[in-house]
Amino acid sequence: EKLSIYPPLPTMASLVLSPLGGEGTPAHDRRPLDGDLLGREGAVLEDGKPTNIVLLGPPAGGKGTQADFLSERYGMVHISTGDLLRARAKFLPELAEYMNSGKLVPDELVSSMLRERLQERDCARGVLLDGFPRTRAQAESLRAAGVPVDAVLHLKVADEVVIDRIGGRRIDPITGKTYHTTDNPPPPDVLPRVIQREDDTVDKIIARLKIYHAEVDAITSFYGARVRTVRVGGGPGSLPPDVMPMVVFDEVRKVLEGDTYWGSVVRSELMAKCYECGTHSLSLLSVASYFQHSRFRLLNNGCLADTTKAAKEVVLRAQVVWLFERIRPLEKYELCAWIEDVSKRTVVLGHAMTRRDSKNREVDVAVGTATVVFVGDLGEAMDIENRGRLLELSAKAGRKDEALKKRPSFLDDGVEDSRIDFGHIPISVWEIPYCVPAADLDYAGRYHENAGLNLWERLRFQAAASGAFPQAIQKQALQGTVLSSRLACREKIVQGEVLLASCWPLDSGEGDDLELAFELRRPRERGRHDLVMRGQVTIAAQPEPTTIAVSTLGSAPRSRL
Repeated sequence: EKLSIYPPLPTMASLVLSPLGGEGTPAHDRRPLDGDLLGREGAVLEDGKPTNIVLLGPPAGGKGTQADFLSERYGMVHISTGDLLRARAKFLPELAEYMNSGKLVPDELVSSMLRERLQERDCARGVLLDGFPRTRAQAESLRAAGVPVDAVLHLKVADEVVIDRIGGRRIDPITGKTYHTTDNPPPPDVLPRVIQREDDTVDKIIARLKIYHAEVDAITSFYGARVRTVRVGGGPGSLPPDVMPMVVFDEVRKVLEGDTYWGSVVRSELMAKCYECGTHSLSLLSVASYFQHSRFRLLNNGCLADTTKAAKEVVLRAQVVWLFERIRPLEKYELCAWIEDVSKRTVVLGHAMTRRDSKNREVDVAVGTATVVFVGDLGEAMDIENRGRLLELSAKAGRKDEALKKRPSFLDDGVEDSRIDFGHIPISVWEIPYCVPAADLDYAGRYHENAGLNLWERLRFQAAASGAFPQAIQKQALQGTVLSSRLACREKIVQGEVLLASCWPLDSGEGDDLELAFELRRPRERGRHDLVMRGQVTIAAQPEPTTIAVSTLGSAPRSRL
C-alpha cells in the first residue's frame, strides 16, 4: 500500500507547501540574501575530471575513516603507500631487498610506482594518496615523476586530542578488538586483560607528533594554495574534540566542493527590505519566507541534496515560527538552518534569525522548525536513505558546534513535530465561506505557505469585528501582537473551490497570551465536512506598536525624489 504523507487526526501535522525539490526553480525562490557563506573556498572536485588528493593528518587523526567516506562518495581509489610497496615487493626483487633489510625505499622509486599505479583503469576518477609524500623531498620527487596533485586535505587535529585518542587506546590480546578508556571502555569481563601498546604511551606520542609537525609544515608550505584544512579541536573555528566522523566529512565536503555544497548547517546574510517590514504580523510572514529560502538551500545544496534528488518533490508537513521582535528596514540579519532530527520518513529542520546590536552582541529575532517529507513517483512518503549518517549531522545527536546554539527552546519539550491538537472543539464556532484565489497557489498548484499564515490574520480580524469573541479578549484579538503562528494542511486545496473557514479562542484568560484556533473544512453531502487545514496563532496581551524605526540613507537630492 502507498504510504500517505499525511498523518491521521486528531494530531494532524501535515503542512503541504511549495515543492522544494524536483525539476526547475520554484517561483518563490527569489534571492533575498545579500551575503554569501563566509570563508568558502573554490571547488576542488569537478564533474568528469580526475582529482588526485594527498591526505595529511597526525596519528589517530581520522585519515582512514575520511578516506573511506571520500572513496564511497566520489569513487576515488585510496592508495596507501605501505600497501602498494608490499604488493609490488612480491614482483620487484630490488624493492623487496630494501624492505627486507629495513632500509628506506628511495623517493624516486616510490614516485615511479605511484605514477604507474595512476595509469590503471580504476584510477580514472582520481586517487587519495595516504602516506606519501611525507617530506618536502618526497613532494618534489612526486612532481618530478609527473604525478599531478590537485589538492592536499589537511586534517589538523589538536595535539591534546591526538594524545587522548592514542593514550586512552586499549587492545584485547585475545580478540584484537580496540577499546578506549573513556569513549569506548571495555566490558567488565574484558577489562582485566586489555593492554596498552608500547608506542601508545604519552611520551612516545609527543615524540611522534614533533616529527609529524616538522614534516607536515614543509609539505603544506610546498603545496601552498592547494592545501584545504579541516580543524578539530584547538579553539575558535574548529570542530569540537569529540566530533563525530560524519560531521568532519561534512566539513571535508565543503572545502573540496566549494560553493556547490553548503553543508549540514547553512548560514547566510540578508538585508531586510522596506516592503518586508512593518507590524509583527507582516514581519512574521517575511521571516517565514526567509526560513523557506534557507530550507531550499539546505535541501538542494546541503547534506539533504541526495535525498531531494531521489524524490519527485519535497513537501512540508508542519511548521512553527516564533517571532521575538519586528524586522527593521535596511537592518542586516543572519539566517541559520540545520537538521534537528531524522525519523524513518521525515526530517525536522531548525531555523534561526539573529542580528547584531550596537555592542556587536547577537540578538534573537526569530526561531522555528519545519518538518519535511520526501515524496516518490507514486505519491508515497519515501524512507530516508542514510538516516544514520544524517542523524550524526543533526542537533538530536548532540552536536556541540557554535552553529546550533540557536536551537528553539520548545524543541526540548518534545514538540519538534509541531503537531496541532485542539482537544475539545466547541459545537458552535464562528465561520464564513472562503473562496480559494489563484494568488494563494504556487507554481505546482499547492497552497502557498504565506497564504495560509495571511489567511489566519484576515480571519481573526473578521471574527473579532463580527463579535465572535468574548468581550474580555475582544481588544486583544484586534490589537494584540502576534508572537507565533502554526499551520497544518491535510488535503490539497483547489483554486476556486469554496471552503468553510472557522475561528475560535482556545484560551480566554484576560491578561495572558491569547491562543486562537483556525480550521478550513470542505463541505460534503448531508451536511458533513472534511478537514482541509488547521492552524493556531499566539497573540500577546500588549498592543501592536504603531511606529517602527526606519534607517535612513541621508537626504536625497530633490530632483531624485
